[in-house]
Amino acid sequence: MQVHFNIHYKTIFGEIIGIQYRYHNDDELHTLMFETYDGENWFGMTDIPENTTIFYAYVLKEKEAVKRKEWGNPRMLTIENNNIFIRDQWRPRDNVANAFLSTAFTKAILKRPAQKARPTSSVKHKNANHLTFELLSSTIEPGLVYGVIGNIPELGNWKKPVLMDETDFPLWKTTIELDQKNLHIEYKYIIANPKTSDIVLWEGGENRLIYGTLEVDKPVTYLVHDDQFHHDQVLWRGAGVAIPVFSLRTQKSMGIGEFTDLKMLTDWATTIGLKLIQVLPVNDTLATKTWADSYPYAAISVFALHPLYVNLPDIATFKDAKVRSAYYREVKKLNKLSHVDFEKVLSSKFKYLRLLFDQEYDHFTRDKDVTLFINENKEWLQQYAAFCHLRDVYTTCNFNLWPKHATFSDEVIEELCDPKYPDYKEIEFYYFIQYHADRQLREARDYARNKQIVLKGDLPIGIYRYSCDAWVAPELYNMDGQAGAPPDVYSVLGQNWGFPTYNWEIMSKDDFAWWRNRMHQLSRYFDAMRIDHILGFFRIWQIPINQVEGTMGLFNPRIPLKKEELEHYGISGDLSRYTKPYITTELLNMSFGFDAEDIFKTFFSRDKVGNITFKSSFDDQLKIRQFVSQNPRFMKYEAALLRMISEVLLIEEPQTDGQYYNPRITLSSTYSFSQLETYMKDNLIGLYNDYYFSRHEAFWKEQALWKLPVILDASEMLICGEDLGMIPKSVPQVMQDLNIMSLEIQRMPKGQSKFGIVGKYPYFSVCSPSSHDMSTIRGWWQSNHEVASEFYYNYLHWSGYAPYECTIDIVKAVVHDHLASPSMLAIFPIQDLVGMDGELRYPIAEAEQINEPSNPKHYWKFRFHLNIEELLQANGLNGYIRDIISRSGR
Repeated sequence: MQVHFNIHYKTIFGEIIGIQYRYHNDDELHTLMFETYDGENWFGMTDIPENTTIFYAYVLKEKEAVKRKEWGNPRMLTIENNNIFIRDQWRPRDNVANAFLSTAFTKAILKRPAQKARPTSSVKHKNANHLTFELLSSTIEPGLVYGVIGNIPELGNWKKPVLMDETDFPLWKTTIELDQKNLHIEYKYIIANPKTSDIVLWEGGENRLIYGTLEVDKPVTYLVHDDQFHHDQVLWRGAGVAIPVFSLRTQKSMGIGEFTDLKMLTDWATTIGLKLIQVLPVNDTLATKTWADSYPYAAISVFALHPLYVNLPDIATFKDAKVRSAYYREVKKLNKLSHVDFEKVLSSKFKYLRLLFDQEYDHFTRDKDVTLFINENKEWLQQYAAFCHLRDVYTTCNFNLWPKHATFSDEVIEELCDPKYPDYKEIEFYYFIQYHADRQLREARDYARNKQIVLKGDLPIGIYRYSCDAWVAPELYNMDGQAGAPPDVYSVLGQNWGFPTYNWEIMSKDDFAWWRNRMHQLSRYFDAMRIDHILGFFRIWQIPINQVEGTMGLFNPRIPLKKEELEHYGISGDLSRYTKPYITTELLNMSFGFDAEDIFKTFFSRDKVGNITFKSSFDDQLKIRQFVSQNPRFMKYEAALLRMISEVLLIEEPQTDGQYYNPRITLSSTYSFSQLETYMKDNLIGLYNDYYFSRHEAFWKEQALWKLPVILDASEMLICGEDLGMIPKSVPQVMQDLNIMSLEIQRMPKGQSKFGIVGKYPYFSVCSPSSHDMSTIRGWWQSNHEVASEFYYNYLHWSGYAPYECTIDIVKAVVHDHLASPSMLAIFPIQDLVGMDGELRYPIAEAEQINEPSNPKHYWKFRFHLNIEELLQANGLNGYIRDIISRSGR
């Protein structure tokens, strides 16, 4: 049968529109390029066998290469026994309305109740011409349906609509018969009561139009694809709560939050009118089996879930009465603690997990659902289970130290995952944990969806250096570098996360399959996702493996400066003054006082011309740290010594034989810079500003547009990017073009203002008064009275004396302000919501901060002080929150 395509898309000279399509059950991709008479109206025709289904998407080509693809999943077309004429619309990626087609809306917030299918066609004669309307739209309340109405009898003559079928929601369909050959149809979509066909709402805007002439000699199907019901009213806004899974507290959990606790939190969210629950990363972090594994951004697998978040009674009841009693005594003991005791929880939970595994082993190995889970997840699950087993055997996750299995191979997996392997039951133990973790988190997601609540996850930017991922495919990562963040007001020395950075060139060779698999796995559990440090997709801050502090890093990728370029800024000749730590007797005395001479003898020497230099055994920060760790008497000098290593102004580009250089970040803060002549300071500042704020903009934009579209298309989740810190100028536009929500934190404004002006936030954003890396509203207020006073007078415009203590009225003012913002989502840490109740909030505000980003060895142990059971009974607070959310229009 002939299929005729028509699309309106304005192109420029040299651009061509077409489709890429494949047949059902066939992965081979075909291409059909269109023709045009005006560069705007494009037509294509091809023959497709009848009773065949194809999947197709529009592409824009230039010079035979795909320049742009339309957004969204491929369109599905089934060819029956008529020729088909299709009128399509290009689906732009940068359309905010696309958010409402994410699973956050289609499967949660705007979830449709189950109901019988409505007939999709009023066609009575197979030999008649058919006109099919397909509307891709989700923005409709449950219980109502879309319909189409127009200026012809078959469309009710503007009086009675034809209702549409929602079987393929969010795609709505209906088909009518047409007698006329010459089409001049005006129509609109409406929202109607399905029981009475009464129109509840007409869409806004001009009437939609269909012009054309149908074939005379044989019947055809004219297929009209439309996107989005045109709403006139204010766009949807909602509110949410943020809390890490490990911080949840219920009577049923074991000293740490568990996936099953999310159901009770969903009940509370429903009670007060919230639409979203945001958590921190939930992947397995058990590397060292110490409290250091509490760091949720250092997963040993980006696919495996955290064993400690598994609820044991949900797996099975302990059959041994003594074991059961001992278990509940341990639960009671751990739940009495004010915080998460990670090591005690780890010890207890694994003890009882193994007892349950032994008890349920026979049932587990025969369970068809278990077999299905293992087969569906085999690729990563076997690798993860083998890695955990070897970690246990060798008592370290540093696979470089494993005597036999340091290098990954398929043969290793075949050996360890063979049922004949002597310790195969240890492999199965990790299957057992992951099966139940997966089941419990998916059940929590489904429970939330049924309550029209979105679960929002968090995708860390990095992987743990000694993770299963690094063991399996080390070529995907730059193992000689460390990811981090450049200095900012919250961390003046920058941050060193210790993760290897990504080798994007290698990752791109299979079209970023690792990332696509990762996003697909996350979409198994979440309908929205926060991408941690999205700036890392433009460029990542990379610190050499032999340095400790973020100040010694550089952006990767980057465009270093040639020596000839430095000459334009008056920098030439011997560059050692700029590339070597600039250390003087004055600096030593300032830093070490009476101990300067002793420190000099240990760490320093003089070169041939008398300059003070570090001895070769201390010429990088890692050497100093390792020495100090073995010689504790120097501990009090460590910070100053590390800082002196960074007393450089230029960093030589590796492997360029001194021909290329990069300015050190925050170079104007160094002692070395302060000792320069004024003219040279000005030259360096000019070089610095060009390098960091101009030179890389187009380059970094290209990097993001190369990586992100493929990754985003791997799921239908609603995506928010954490775009805080040192932001390249291209970031806002790229995020807008790719339809990624921005993150707006009032204390980290994007611009020149001291505080973010909440009322001016963009609609397509997530706003929040704070994050897990910051103090709460109360903690912030009480930590700096000067800043708090400025906020009190200049932002809140309140009078009188600014109090030292953060009153409930101040917390309420900040929460109200964010609820009133234009942002699509206002998400609040649970501490800030409860902070509006003087009786319920925790008495010590400083203890509510989840992370201290300037401390790389921070213990993530915060546990919310109230049981969710108690929170559900807090009628006063709940009523207040429900009321202010309702009045805010969220």
